[in-house]
Amino acid sequence: MCHRTILRTALYSLVLAGTAVSAHAHTVWLEPEHGFYRVMYGGHEGKTEPYPVEKLKSVFAYAADGTPLSVQREDDADGVRVRAAGEAAVLTLFFDNGIWSRPEGGRSVNKPMNEVPGATSAVQALKYHKTIARWGVAATRAWGQPFELVAVDQAPPRAGEPLRLRVLIDGKPAAGIKVAADESAPGVFSDAEGLVTVRPQAGFNKLWAGQRTAVSGDPRMTTVSIEYLLTFEAEPPQ
Repeated sequence: MCHRTILRTALYSLVLAGTAVSAHAHTVWLEPEHGFYRVMYGGHEGKTEPYPVEKLKSVFAYAADGTPLSVQREDDADGVRVRAAGEAAVLTLFFDNGIWSRPEGGRSVNKPMNEVPGATSAVQALKYHKTIARWGVAATRAWGQPFELVAVDQAPPRAGEPLRLRVLIDGKPAAGIKVAADESAPGVFSDAEGLVTVRPQAGFNKLWAGQRTAVSGDPRMTTVSIEYLLTFEAEPPQ
């Protein structure tokens, strides 16, 4: 597909799957649980998996007016739970899954390439997430994530109706970035202004975006992979 066709594709709408992502790669997100949010990790066949809690590097929460809220974190055998001190409109998360190296004909190992005999490729896997818990001004603000999806409009999304989002990389609009229900699903690509239009389903929605960048001259890795998951609730159709 040529670049011109990719940009035209952004004018069309994507109907999002409201169920768990089925991407081959892993993603990280927050799910509400009795006043807390539980940090979930998974993706293969829609299943969640355990994870080392130290890979969760940060969780931030913001009130509707943009005021930062302190976040209580609890690490346990089932993973991490977090609670914001106040009503959070937006929560963001960063999860560093480390470097995964693959020896010729072997399985990936969670070590740098120069520490794995026979490895010829390695991916640094970085995961970012945003929960929009309350729509309004906070939903349309950029919160400083290196890779970020930002809502264009403040109104709560409604199932089946267009929802505009902007893709930002280092705070600047990014063209040609795939946005989809998951990594393997058909998607739309951001236009020259970083914009995409999607159509959510009623209820809980997960929206994936990502980018892979080749790395040269680094003995530890050959690729940096960024995966992003945006979650939000969409109201039923009118």
